[in-house]
Amino acid sequence: MHQQRRVRAGAAVLTGGLLLASAACRGQVGDTTADQPPPAASTQSSASAASADAASAAEPEAAQAGAGTGGAGSLSISITSPVTIAGHVSTPVSCQTGARRYVESATGTTGGATVTQSVRVAAYSGPGAYSALVTVSVLAADSERYAVEAVPASVTITQTGGSVDFSAATAAGRSLSGSISWACSAG
Repeated sequence: MHQQRRVRAGAAVLTGGLLLASAACRGQVGDTTADQPPPAASTQSSASAASADAASAAEPEAAQAGAGTGGAGSLSISITSPVTIAGHVSTPVSCQTGARRYVESATGTTGGATVTQSVRVAAYSGPGAYSALVTVSVLAADSERYAVEAVPASVTITQTGGSVDFSAATAAGRSLSGSISWACSAG
């Protein structure tokens, strides 16, 4: 009967957020004693473990990366010029840190347009506001392509993703402007 309760609790946590499911399961997997606490105490143990993991990984921020189903591995795209593109995309988002650098990249399709973007931060020292180089390429639904490369922009990096606003001239002299928020893919 206890195993049935454990599976249901994991499933409830899983529907709320994949990252919290693993945190809740860790709290229960190690509990092999014969005297199991009542369900309320078990929930408190799982909640404590989840709270500790949430504080260290800032998991709630991932769910706030954009509207829609969202969460880890998603982009919220708002291109305002020279075309208007807005939407939320679940897609692999690579976020890498090392040697005091932060590099994020992803490609997403929304409204018939494909947006490929990357953010590069030098002198990265953890979550915060930074100057970055941003590359954005838009293949619009009408097959027009707009791109800017290595454009200086201000970014905000969190433990689970970040956001950038940009505006720069393409090689053809058109302004490419917008904002993108991302949530890094898990693992």
